[in-house]
Amino acid sequence: MNKRKILVTFAGRKDRMGLLKKHVSSLLDAGLLDEWHVWDFTRTEQDRAYISSHYGPVRFLRPEAGYHSVGMIERGAERDYSFMAASDVHVAIKTAGHDQFLEYVIGGWQNRGSMIRQLDEAAFSTYERGEGQCLHQASTPSVLCGQLKDKLRVYLTDEGKLGVTVSGYKFPELPLRGDIGKVEIFLRGGFGSSIERLNLSEKVSRFIGDKGCQKPYWQAYQYYVERYEAYKEAIFLKCDDDIIYLQEERVADFIRCIEERTDKFLISANVVNNGVCAYLQQQAGHLPQALGAFENPEQGFGGTLWQDGQKAYNLHRHFIAQGKPSFPLGEALMDVEARLSINFIGWRGEMLRYMQITPQDDDEHMLSVVLPRFLGKKVAIFSDFMVSHLSFFPQEAAVKADEIIKLYDTA
Repeated sequence: MNKRKILVTFAGRKDRMGLLKKHVSSLLDAGLLDEWHVWDFTRTEQDRAYISSHYGPVRFLRPEAGYHSVGMIERGAERDYSFMAASDVHVAIKTAGHDQFLEYVIGGWQNRGSMIRQLDEAAFSTYERGEGQCLHQASTPSVLCGQLKDKLRVYLTDEGKLGVTVSGYKFPELPLRGDIGKVEIFLRGGFGSSIERLNLSEKVSRFIGDKGCQKPYWQAYQYYVERYEAYKEAIFLKCDDDIIYLQEERVADFIRCIEERTDKFLISANVVNNGVCAYLQQQAGHLPQALGAFENPEQGFGGTLWQDGQKAYNLHRHFIAQGKPSFPLGEALMDVEARLSINFIGWRGEMLRYMQITPQDDDEHMLSVVLPRFLGKKVAIFSDFMVSHLSFFPQEAAVKADEIIKLYDTA
């Protein structure tokens, strides 16, 4: 088990991720996981602010991710950022209390030119640019190279002058208004160009998807597919942001199974509140009829559990009341022939070769049905690793999320 072990989570809802964060932090501290890649696919400003504040530095920015903070600098200090981008790196410099900010465009206009603009605060959250005050413009052909590491340096002199250099090009220093003690630095891409920051040592880092995208998940798969050589030897786990319990002592066994069972395309945990898992759990005698009948959903989702928040609520209460036990199934590794809800799954990095998910694809259907059939490999459930998934969207109204989260946290 010397391979890198990476957990990927599509985030994130503030009210759902607290218990997951506790579990993952424990696994990282124990060395059972090496990295946690938190993909920011948030849909509200409140959730976006929460993810930005609690889940590590920005590591990757899609072209329409918007500006994200990458640090502060004080007078007499400087900060360096190693990154890769083909063009259109935008750096915003903001000062608290000011209604304008500076924007440095590096390698804009198809990597032909660079500019400094002074813009009103309203322009910070949009890609539209009006006249804006141009403070500097220059021809900088090929200042960036998408295949090589570039270095950005931002500094603030003792005299309050702001300086920016990138890969040998130096912007003119600008005196800042007033007695400025520190400034905040923001990055974004644009016009089809992503930014990847390099040389980050933190175990938890954020990957920022295009803001406002309705079906964003393909962006994460594309990232790993395009970096296949870097990730082909890793072991990947992927979980929903509302995983509120996982059996930490069984994670190593789950990872070992993924690594050893090369006949499987992907392997799922044994999930509480998952249609296929609930059917198998009841067939194995763990879910009494008093909880209702848990049928095998024909399409892998849908059915009475998926639709019924009260049924999910009762299932969670039963699992907690039993002491969050193991629910061994008919076999240690149960093959699944139909679609499976991918609440907590794992795969070997070599399988990334086939995960070229498009914006039109249903990633769950592709991963649990289409690709396994194409490759002649199976999808299976690992019986000895229990995980609890809070809710599907039709369950939201009746699942009593706050109560269930508190019960898992205190039980």
